[in-house]
Amino acid sequence: MIKVVLAALVTCIALTALPAGAQVAPTGQQAATQESAAQETENSDGQRWFNLMSKALNELNFEASFVHVQGDRIEPYRWVHGIDKQGRQYEWLMQMNGPGFRALRIDNVVSHFHPASTSYSLRSRSISTMIPTAFNQSFEQISDNYRAVAVGGARILDRKAQHIRLISKDNQRYGLSLWLDRDNGMPLKMLMVNHDGEVLEQLQLTSLTLRDVAADTIAELSRVDRPPMLEELQPQQSPLLKQQPRWAPAGFNLLKAQHHRLVLEGTPVDHYLFSDGLAEYSVYLSEQTVSSSGKAISVTGPHTLHSQPAGQLMVTVVGQIPLAVAKQVASSVQ
Repeated sequence: MIKVVLAALVTCIALTALPAGAQVAPTGQQAATQESAAQETENSDGQRWFNLMSKALNELNFEASFVHVQGDRIEPYRWVHGIDKQGRQYEWLMQMNGPGFRALRIDNVVSHFHPASTSYSLRSRSISTMIPTAFNQSFEQISDNYRAVAVGGARILDRKAQHIRLISKDNQRYGLSLWLDRDNGMPLKMLMVNHDGEVLEQLQLTSLTLRDVAADTIAELSRVDRPPMLEELQPQQSPLLKQQPRWAPAGFNLLKAQHHRLVLEGTPVDHYLFSDGLAEYSVYLSEQTVSSSGKAISVTGPHTLHSQPAGQLMVTVVGQIPLAVAKQVASSVQ
């Protein structure tokens, strides 16, 4: 009993001896718990902001313009989103320079208008040409492979913005930085960065107006003569080769597997398309020809390209994935 009293007295004296306002340093376990709690709060805030962005893209009426930068290529676009009285979504994306690529989404059908090639329609809930498909969905859809972290504020397009980072959990994909309007969640700026922090792709809004899209504009869009569905133009043919990619990074799902000819060269290929909602990559399998070098080729940039022989085949992987992952995908073909 005396030992217990003495121990309590010593502790009391030690605490009394601390300077006014001083705090006892947390133990290692307490510090780890506090750090974990802080990280959990950052993640929770990041997910909340991501979901607010998704809500804005699906529910707000807006007219915007933005610049898309990929390598040395800089392209301006006009972007319109509106909802009619029946609750149907209308989304219009138009390239302002060059031939004038356009895309129109009415609910879950997206039409791509290509002046220099065949136009087509397909079923999708988003125009994924510039804005990743996952942006129109809840964060839960990508939470197995990404963390969303709120990292502070900024001023973008003369608006107060919240900066969040989408960080890969396994380093098998690139990360994204997003700046969202603090008032409504609209994305104002986006950067895709590699593992070295180099910017691979960026999108920056140059104007944004939130208002009801004029009824006559929606009526005009509803009357647009849309091209046939892609499966009507090009009946899907299953891959012909027995070889196929046997491995994909976690979270990347197979969206398409078909046999067709490349547009420019006319080379027959088996094509596999994979996506995790934020990034995509394609795998092309073709028989080697006399003109094939038979050597492995790798190119990094906004889109990684890796090509290597696999027996009598050439395997080419192209997409928004690190080179090491592209090589692993190519090596899995058998």
